[in-house]
Amino acid sequence: MTSLSLLILLSIGFAAGVTTVAAAFVRARPRLVDIVGEPSPKSSPARFAFLAAPLADLELAGQKPETFMLHRVVFAAIGALWVPLLAVVLALGNVAPPVVLTGTLSLATAVIGWMLPAATLKSKVARARTELRGALACYCRLVALGRIGDRGPVEALRYPASLGEGWTFRRIRDAMDEAALLGEMPWDGLQRLGAATGVRELSDLTHVVASAGHDGASIITSLRAKADSIEQQLSAERKTGAAVRSDRMDLPLALLGLAFVVFLAFPGVATMLTT
Repeated sequence: MTSLSLLILLSIGFAAGVTTVAAAFVRARPRLVDIVGEPSPKSSPARFAFLAAPLADLELAGQKPETFMLHRVVFAAIGALWVPLLAVVLALGNVAPPVVLTGTLSLATAVIGWMLPAATLKSKVARARTELRGALACYCRLVALGRIGDRGPVEALRYPASLGEGWTFRRIRDAMDEAALLGEMPWDGLQRLGAATGVRELSDLTHVVASAGHDGASIITSLRAKADSIEQQLSAERKTGAAVRSDRMDLPLALLGLAFVVFLAFPGVATMLTT
């Protein structure tokens, strides 16, 4: 019972520490003076430098750094606590596992729980960037059509964004609306959106569109070339992903074959060992 009491005390202490850390990242209701004097989030990224997740990824996934950190702490706590709780249940049945083994497994599951939100975020961001790039290829073609129809550079950018549906075109519209409120050109908003989401093609598009006033004749060709380039890259990435997924299927088949061989050989091996 001494080891059991130690496990319970360790679990309570860990839970208290996790609760304290999580409470530090839960925002209280801000005061007006704090909101007025609060610096821009882009000017103070050092607070979340230890997240091991770029702020651009969090912004693209629509997740706040505080929420991401809270998820990591909660998953780590769940991973760390379920092993001691299982040990307590086993101890009640007179099957008490060694304390060292319990502590090692608890630490391992805590690390897995800590890394799980980051892996989920990485997968979500990869899909979001692919969707945004695919929408950007379509957007480039619509802007080129607008230029063919003698629309000005600003109108050619804004009108196609109002036609599209989904979160990708909504982000493009919001970026240009923000630029308009700041008294800037639409491509300045797209430039910021590209930097915030980590989509390099958006920044490239701004350079193409910004030169429309100087070289309006060639911008149509440049926009179509940019759309073709994005579509070719997406196609190559899809083929690579399909090949990787196909290769991953070989491992389960190999394990299944190995398990079948062990199943067939086990009776004979067991007979040899007992005789």
